[in-house]
Amino acid sequence: MTSWRRTAALVRPYAGPLVAASVLAAVVAGCRGLLVWLVRDVLNGLLVDSDARLALLIPLGIVLLFAVQGAARAGRTWLTRRSAIQAEAALRQRLFEHLLGRSPARLSEDGVGDRLSRLSHDAGKVRTAMGAAVTVVQRPLSALALLAAAAVMAPSLFVWSLVALPAVAGVIAWSGRRTRSSSLAHARSLGRLETLARDALRGLRSIQAHSAEDAVARQFATDNEQQVRSALRTTGYRVVGPPLVELSGAVGVAAVIGLGSVQVARGELTPGALVAFLVALGMLNEPLKGFAVAHGLWSDARGALERVFAELDTSDAPVEGGVQFDSDRVCLTLEAISVDRGRGPVLAGVDLALVPGEIVVLHGANGAGKSTLLDVIAGFCPADGVVRWNGVPASGLSLRSRRSHLALVDQHTWLGVGTLLDAVLLGRPSASREEALSALHAVGFAPGEGLLGELPHGVDTPVGDAGAALSGGERQRIALARALLRDAPVLLLDEPTAHLDPEHGVDLLDVLRQLAPGRTVLIVSHSEQPDLIADRVFALRDGRVRESSRRAAAS
Repeated sequence: MTSWRRTAALVRPYAGPLVAASVLAAVVAGCRGLLVWLVRDVLNGLLVDSDARLALLIPLGIVLLFAVQGAARAGRTWLTRRSAIQAEAALRQRLFEHLLGRSPARLSEDGVGDRLSRLSHDAGKVRTAMGAAVTVVQRPLSALALLAAAAVMAPSLFVWSLVALPAVAGVIAWSGRRTRSSSLAHARSLGRLETLARDALRGLRSIQAHSAEDAVARQFATDNEQQVRSALRTTGYRVVGPPLVELSGAVGVAAVIGLGSVQVARGELTPGALVAFLVALGMLNEPLKGFAVAHGLWSDARGALERVFAELDTSDAPVEGGVQFDSDRVCLTLEAISVDRGRGPVLAGVDLALVPGEIVVLHGANGAGKSTLLDVIAGFCPADGVVRWNGVPASGLSLRSRRSHLALVDQHTWLGVGTLLDAVLLGRPSASREEALSALHAVGFAPGEGLLGELPHGVDTPVGDAGAALSGGERQRIALARALLRDAPVLLLDEPTAHLDPEHGVDLLDVLRQLAPGRTVLIVSHSEQPDLIADRVFALRDGRVRESSRRAAAS
């Protein structure tokens, strides 16, 4: 589907207001054509018939026509911009929901910063595209009205004036092509810039600790200069188009003036008709330049929108397809699971059975594939082999329904930018406030004490950007409270005690032991502490799972 058709599909819900805006654009065009007629008739009356009373028609007619034209233009602009703002919001919402459905691993590979640029900058170009579309409707209407008036005034001169149109069309097409290519380059450079800024601010502690601010700033300045150059190229092509259109038209106007003067001298054309014809040509210059501007704007918007459409066309694993899974108890069986992320096998034929009521701990060195194994179970990354849910291959089950049966406590806990209560309710948004408080209490956050007593508004205190206002251990326990609230039959934990001191680590493990009955629990960890509550302990080495003797030692 072409950019035109896809953009048209975006604005189709706003067809009514846009049609009304086009009608008002036609009113503006009609006012300009009537102005030409007014000039001809009044001048002929003054110059040929010497009727002085007609002199009053010029100011009155001009005021009336411009009043109608101004009201129509204001209405057209309001309808267009309101529809454009609504379409932009709808497109941005659609793109954000699409990004929420992407595979985390694939999204990271494609570049999160670049996708954020498409969400913030590129999606906004639909507003530019809609404004250009209405302008493209209005300008030709104005041009047709003026050309019709000119054709009636002086048919022979009208034919000669058409000679310049191919040159005008060529200039418009050339500037549009150049604008589109440079706009696409600008959008890409903005994506790289946003990626760099996002990454640098996320690693600000490391940058400042190594006094690397100047080096990172220089890199940003280089990329920033590149986007400035691409932005200036885009602006340059958009700016140069209208003057070139104007110059092309001026050549035709000059030739017509000479020819018209000869016809007036011979008596073949009245002075009023010549002046009116020249007024029409002069006024025609504006819609032609406006068309060039609109074409440039559309070309600019098209490059950015193509990036949005490309992202919307990106397809990862479907979330909704497959049979719905529903069970209070889940037995997970992993058979010959292998994963290769481009640097050799991470997992190479993993076999593992996880049953309800049993806590399994999996150890392994950094990069051994522990987190990858959790990703496979949660459906975050593709893998060879089979994962069975109660004996049914996961590939035949709805990914969303499978995920509704598991709770994940990630190694790098994400809490969002809302309140502490919001962070917990993410586990089950339909839960009550009392249920969320109970989950917090279960992980050691008693009401009015400790963290909840220190925060100015208790659980209603904002946790900062992604939980930055809290310590690592506090974030970890809140994540566990969220998992408790979710009350899922499968519990996956990635380094749950990594940010906790030994005492709080033991408290957390006690909570997990209380949760274990009826649940399938898998813990991956460097620490030996989770072994204290484990029913089975395994080691992940060379991409395979092996029985471990650490459980016996812990006992």
